[in-house]
Amino acid sequence: MSTGRPLASLQEEMHLEGDRIADLRSHSGSLISVYAGRPSPGGFAALLSALVKPVRERSEEIERHVQKSVRADTERIRDLAYQLEIDSAPGYAIFASDLDDIFVLEPLDYPAPNVATIGPRPYMRPLRATPRALRSGILVADSARARTFVAVEGIVDEFNDQVSADIGNRSYGGFSGYDEINVRSRAEGITAKLWREAGDRLLQRHLERPFDYLAIGSHGETVEEIARHLHPYLARLQRETFTTTPQTLSLPALRSDVSDMDRRVRRHRQGALAGRVCDTAWSGGNAVLGLQEVMNAVNAQAVDTLVVAGPFSRPGAICDSCGFLARIGAECPVCGSTLFPVDDIVGAVMEATVSAGGNVHQIAVASPLDREGVGALTRFPVAVPA
Repeated sequence: MSTGRPLASLQEEMHLEGDRIADLRSHSGSLISVYAGRPSPGGFAALLSALVKPVRERSEEIERHVQKSVRADTERIRDLAYQLEIDSAPGYAIFASDLDDIFVLEPLDYPAPNVATIGPRPYMRPLRATPRALRSGILVADSARARTFVAVEGIVDEFNDQVSADIGNRSYGGFSGYDEINVRSRAEGITAKLWREAGDRLLQRHLERPFDYLAIGSHGETVEEIARHLHPYLARLQRETFTTTPQTLSLPALRSDVSDMDRRVRRHRQGALAGRVCDTAWSGGNAVLGLQEVMNAVNAQAVDTLVVAGPFSRPGAICDSCGFLARIGAECPVCGSTLFPVDDIVGAVMEATVSAGGNVHQIAVASPLDREGVGALTRFPVAVPA
C-alpha cells in the first residue's frame, strides 16, 4: 500500500474518504509511524537511522513475530534515504507494518517534526496539528483605483482588472462656494461607487467560499471610509489593514503583508479560543481542563473542540479494541482487552476527538491553558469516573 500525493490532496482525501490513513490498524501493535523533515544534503540516511533505532530497540521486548516485522520495516525505512534525498518535499510521513502489509510514504508540503513511534494505530498528531490554511479577501484602493485579490496560505491571486474612476480635478482651486461643494460631492460619489464595485467583486468570492478575514490596503485615513461602503457580510469579517496604493503595490510585498496578517489572525484566534475554553471551565460550563479530565471527556465522546497548548505531550495507553484511553494500565477497564503503551497519549486524544466528530487545535500562543496543557469544550457535562 503506497501513495505519493502531496499533503493538501492527502488531507482532502482523508476528509472525503473517511481518513484512509487514520483507519490503518495493526492489532499486533507493530505499526511504525515516522515523520522526517528535510535535513542538510546527504543527511537522510543518518536521520532515518536515528529515528527508527529506539523503535527497533523497544520491539525487542515484545513477541518475536512483531520483532521480525519491525526489523523488516526499519530496514525498508532506512533504504528510503536515497529516494528522499533526490525528491524535493520539505518533509515526509511514513507508516509501515510488515505484519499487516502496510507501507505508506507521503510527501508533506511543510517541514515535518522528526519523530518515530510504534503502536496499533498510526500517529497522526503532526498532521492534525497543522493549522488550517486561511483564506482572505484583499481590497487595495485609493480614491481613483481599486484592485482585488484572494489569498490562501501564501498564494495570492488578483482577479478581474483594476477598477478605475475619473474623479476629475480634486484641487478645487478654481472653484468657490457651491461650485466647490458640487465638485467635491461628485468626486466623493464617484469614489464611493468605485469602492462599492470593488467590494461587490469580493462579496461574490466570499459567497462562493467564505473568507476568514478581510484585508484593506490603503492610507490610514482612507481605510475606514472604504470599509463603510462595503456590504455588511464583508464589514462583519475580522479586518486587517496595511499601507499601500494600487499603483505602487507589488505582488512580493503583498505576499509578505499577507503572511504577516495570517500570523496575526491565527494568533488572535488561538488566544481567543484558549481563553474561551478556560473561561467556560472556570465558570462551570461545558468545558474541562487538564489531561485526565480531557481523557474522561474523550472516552465519553463528549468533546466538541479540543485545544492543546503547543507541544504538550505525555505517555499513556490505548485499547485497540474499543479505543479507551488511559494514562497507565495493562487491561482495558471497558472491554478487558490489552492496553498498548503509546509515547504520546495527547496525539491519541486528538485522533479520538476527530473520530467522534470533534475539532482539534494545537495552538502556539501563550495562554492560561499553558498551565493545564490541554482543555476542551464539551457537548454535555462530563461526570467524574468513580
